[in-house]
Amino acid sequence: MGHQRFQDEDQIVAARGLLTTRVDGEVMAMSIDRGACYGLDPIGSRIWELLETPITVGDLVARLTREYEVDAAVCRTDVCALLSSMESEGMILRV
Repeated sequence: MGHQRFQDEDQIVAARGLLTTRVDGEVMAMSIDRGACYGLDPIGSRIWELLETPITVGDLVARLTREYEVDAAVCRTDVCALLSSMESEGMILRV
């Protein structure tokens, strides 16, 4: 299972039921069901903010590419890797 399984048209959203807070500008999320805690760096935290409402992978990558002035291919690879991890941990849902 690689991150290639995300397509531009896939719509994703942050899963509900996670307890989240910000600590020094970074998101900390806790899953009571899984007994797990997750820390997101500043860019991961920005991605989490954008996932509060449903967004397509293509729109997410385009937005981050503009905000961080990063190469689109590099951004897509990094974002899809993070989304794969988040999906496997139940942090995001496809809608």
